[in-house]
Amino acid sequence: MRLWLTLCLVISFFVPLTQPAHAWKITKELQEEVWEKELEVELHPDNPDALFDLAITYAYTNKIQEGYDILKKVSEINPKYALIVISRYSKIVAKDPNDWRAWFRLAFGYFFAEPKHRDKAIESFKEVLRINPKNVFAYGFIGTIYGEMKKSELGIEWIKKGLAIDSNVAVLHFVLGQGYYMIGDKGRGTAESVEALRLKVLGY
Repeated sequence: MRLWLTLCLVISFFVPLTQPAHAWKITKELQEEVWEKELEVELHPDNPDALFDLAITYAYTNKIQEGYDILKKVSEINPKYALIVISRYSKIVAKDPNDWRAWFRLAFGYFFAEPKHRDKAIESFKEVLRINPKNVFAYGFIGTIYGEMKKSELGIEWIKKGLAIDSNVAVLHFVLGQGYYMIGDKGRGTAESVEALRLKVLGY
């Protein structure tokens, strides 16, 4: 661990940060939401509703890998759970189109349902940004989806929009690095991957 920390600190002198640097921090409201969802999973560890709710809460509180691991468990419990999500949250956003959390969940429902629903997932994340324009994670997921759709250049553009808001979010640099690798730009891909590692070590 000390070797990695030393490496990242040394590299940080040679890899400039994108401006503006902000360093995303969880709000008290979001932290309480995380604790609430975690408690629900502790009480109901095999309930797909509780697991999905926690996974998506993690997705917009900078715990991307943890959220993804939980989503895999949801899929194992019910392979068709994404369709339940789409049905449920489509109704919720129809009643309250300004509920960005519901749009976030609906986006993931579309994302995991079928590849043909990728465009709907992107549109749902754009609704999140309509309501909450500084949600850097929505930018990250839009960029990721475009990458999976083989539209890497467009994905890179969206990741950069998120980084323009906050340049110190490790996962955005990681996804940006993957985007660069996909278009054959190994130099920038490596630089962004190194920056992602540096920020991850620092807790971002």
